[in-house]
Order: sequence, then structure tokens, then C-alpha cells
Amino acid sequence: MKDEGEMRNLPRRHDGYGGVGGSRCAVCGPRSLDLGPGVPISRLRSPVFVIAALLAVAGWALAQPAQTQAPVFKYYVWGQVRSPGAYSLGASPDLMELLSAAGGPTQNADVSHVVLIRATTQQRVRINLKTMMFSGQIISISPGDIVLVPNSPWYSVTLYFSMTATLVSFATLIFTVMNWMGTR
Repeated sequence: MKDEGEMRNLPRRHDGYGGVGGSRCAVCGPRSLDLGPGVPISRLRSPVFVIAALLAVAGWALAQPAQTQAPVFKYYVWGQVRSPGAYSLGASPDLMELLSAAGGPTQNADVSHVVLIRATTQQRVRINLKTMMFSGQIISISPGDIVLVPNSPWYSVTLYFSMTATLVSFATLIFTVMNWMGTR
């Protein structure tokens, strides 16, 4: 066992606030906060310690990497794309980036008659995506621009015929029921 002389050189352990609901610490005094091993808040009264602590915090803050983010702008895609809607992209995307973000054109899209509506001038620009892709042309878009991808002519024809076939079937059903009721 160690004698009392050796015990005096050991760091004293304390419980912060003197246990549950206590108001004194046996080592630090009344309501002191422990800032680390052996540094109670009562030592913050020293101006040198306060300045050193502020410099340490300022140095840490300056050492952190800058949290810069590129600005994000809204662009709009409507019509025959997989996910029409508003998209947030960087400052200067091109038309193909926006269409790719929207999932690309559907099988019912008319990619030779895409319309780009400029937000600033309300100018309508007709774009043939097939020609644009094969020529390597890049069309930049501006924030707020709207891209309309129309239906293909064949899709419009098939939609018209399917609606017509439904109406003819319904009319045939009505005439059949009326004829059946009239013969009874």
C-alpha cells in the first residue's frame, strides 16, 4: 500500500457538481464546469486563458474547408419525357443534360419538333434533336427555360383511333341492346 505522501501527488478525482443535485464540487468549488482534465471553468477568469481559448477556436474555424456550393437554378421539361417537371441544375447546363435529368424522351415523343421557350425573351426555338445529336451541336439553356417534347404524329393517330374505336364499340352495344329489347 502507498503512503500518504505518494497519494498527494496523484491527480484528484471529482464528480463535477457534487453528485445528483449537488451545488459544490469537492475539488473545483461551487458550480464549476470541467473543460477537460483538470481545467475547471473558474480558471477562465485569467485573461491569458480567455485569449488563448479564443485564438484556438478561431484557428479551428479558419482551418475548416470552405463550404461553397454552386448556385442551383430551376429548369422545366414538359410533354413526352419519362419524368416531366421542374429540375434544379447548375448555372449552365445544356439541353441534353436537362432531358437526361428528366429520364429522356419516351417512345411516343416527336424528337424532331422539340420546342425551347426562353424564359427571358419568351422566344420559341424549334429544335430537331436527331439533327442536333448527329451534328454534335450543343444548345445551352438558361434558368427558367421550358422544354416541350411533343407527341409523335403516329401516337396522336393511334390515340385518335383508340378513342374512336371505344366510341364505336359503345354505340354498337347501345344499338344491340335496343334491338334486343325491341324484338321481345
